[in-house]
Amino acid sequence: MIYLLLSIACSVLLGFIFKLFARFGVHTFQAIMFNYFTCLACGWLHSGNLPFSEADRGEPWMPYALLLGLVFISGFNTAALTVRYFGVTVSQVMQKMSILLTVPFAILVYGESSGAAKLLGFALALCSIVLVNWPASKQQTTTNNGLGRLWIPLLTWVLAGVIEMVFVLVQHNRMTDQGDPAFITTIFSTAGILGLAVCGFGWASGRFAFSWRNVAAGVVLGIPNYGSMLFLLMALGSGMEASLAFPLTNVGIILATTIGAVWLFEERLSAVNWWGIALAVAAIVFISV
Repeated sequence: MIYLLLSIACSVLLGFIFKLFARFGVHTFQAIMFNYFTCLACGWLHSGNLPFSEADRGEPWMPYALLLGLVFISGFNTAALTVRYFGVTVSQVMQKMSILLTVPFAILVYGESSGAAKLLGFALALCSIVLVNWPASKQQTTTNNGLGRLWIPLLTWVLAGVIEMVFVLVQHNRMTDQGDPAFITTIFSTAGILGLAVCGFGWASGRFAFSWRNVAAGVVLGIPNYGSMLFLLMALGSGMEASLAFPLTNVGIILATTIGAVWLFEERLSAVNWWGIALAVAAIVFISV
C-alpha cells in the first residue's frame, strides 16, 4: 500500500504543477516533452542504464513500451483537445473513467477478485469522479462541439484505459521485475522522441518559441512524473490487484487534488462537489475491505 500512496502523492503533485503553468507562462506541450526526457534522466540515474540497449531490445515488454510511448503523447493531445472543445471537467472525467476498462479487464482476463464490496466501491468511485468534477456553476465549454467531435473525449477515455490495461498485462505476465525502471524509462524515451519531433517542427515553422522556462518546467514536472509511474508499477508488482490499485489511485488523486486545491489555491466547491468527496471516501473504504 505504501507504493500506491507514494504514486498518488506524486500524481497529486503533478496536478498542482500543471495548475501553475498558466501563471508562469509555460507552454504545456514543450514542458511535457522536456518532462519525458527528465524522466529518462531519472531512470538513467536510478538504474545506471540508458534505454534501447541491446539487452532491453530482447525483453518481452519492449513492444508494449514502444506502444505506450505513442499512446502517452497521443493521449496528451487528445486530452488537450477535449479541454478545448468540451472543457476541463469532461477531460478530467473521461481520463479517470479509464477504470471502466481497466477493472473489468483485470477481473475477466486475469480472474482478479470481484466481491460485492469491491463492486459497490467501484460504482461509488465512478459516481465520485463525476460529482467531484461537476462545475460549481453553469459553464459553456465551447461552441459547435456537436456530435462530430464526440470521438475526441471517447478517444481520451480509450487511450487512458489502454495505458492502464497494458500495465496490467505486463505485470500479470511478469515481463518486468518489480522496481526495474527499464520498462518505464523506455516508455518515456519513446514519448520524448515523438514529442521532440513535434516540437522541432514547431520551432522550425515558428509556431513554437523555445524558452528555458519550458525546460525548467519540464524538469520540475518530470521528477514526480517518474515517481508516479515507478511507484505504481512497484505497487502492482508487490501483488496488489489492478482492480484494487487503479480505482484507489484515481479516486485518491481526485480526492487529494480537490482538497489541496481548496487549501492551496482557494478554489470553491459546490455542494455537489462535496458529495463527490464523501462518495470518494466511501469508495476507498469499500474497495479496500
